[in-house]
Amino acid sequence: MMNISSIVEDNIRDDLQHTSILIYKMQILSMYHLLWTSYWQSGLGQLIKQTSEQQQQQNYVVYSMNISFWPKEIKQNIDTSTSSMDLVCYHRQELERQLRQIQIEWNNKVNHFSGYNLKVEQLLKDYIIQNLFEFQKEIEHKIKLVTYDYQIEAIKQEFNRQNSTEYQKKIMKQLCLKRDEKETTEQELKFLQERINHFNVLDQTFEHSAIIDSIENIEIRQQLQQQYRKIIQQAKTDFYMLSLQTAEEQRTRARLNYDNEVNKMYSIHHNAFDFTILPLK
Repeated sequence: MMNISSIVEDNIRDDLQHTSILIYKMQILSMYHLLWTSYWQSGLGQLIKQTSEQQQQQNYVVYSMNISFWPKEIKQNIDTSTSSMDLVCYHRQELERQLRQIQIEWNNKVNHFSGYNLKVEQLLKDYIIQNLFEFQKEIEHKIKLVTYDYQIEAIKQEFNRQNSTEYQKKIMKQLCLKRDEKETTEQELKFLQERINHFNVLDQTFEHSAIIDSIENIEIRQQLQQQYRKIIQQAKTDFYMLSLQTAEEQRTRARLNYDNEVNKMYSIHHNAFDFTILPLK
């Protein structure tokens, strides 16, 4: 017959597991809500606010940031019967509803959880956030790309108000594409570096080989395990280095292409009497 202490331990383990799952869900929903809020702010024209320092700069075209611009992620998911605003509002409200529901469930759980305190809660949160690192960085990456697309659209609209020629508009379109490539490659490189740093911190062990573990001779088994560990670590290092090298080369090419387009743009306006500098760099 199972004793009382074993029953208590099982209950505590079940409560901890349930609480952890609820915290995990709240973290996921909160991150998704941040992403959809960025979509919503972009559509409302409230994603970016210019600083007073920018507005006070001389030879600086203060282009409007109050533009309604829906990211391509939203445009690709609407049909004739649904507007972008309806889609975004629905997802934000649904995420908020689910988050409130889980928060209520979490409150009920911890209020009846004997021994649960702020220290236990923080330990659970730290562990969950650590394991959500890659997902969190992916969401942050998407939000930054939404911001860059918004900035580019604001610059394009201001440029079109400058009575530009068709050739100038063509150059500007090419410039925006190159800037998009530049910002994307820089963010991808940063994202990759953060992932590698994160994995290096966590990677304190190595995968075991069933064949090596089955060797009875302890000395031979330990030698093979050391060799196996070195091979695994070297393979990971080579892969990380190759990935970084490829990402850095892509960023370098994107920067060069963007700078060439900027120089081309400046050369077109070089002799203009009322030339004002658009913030292209």
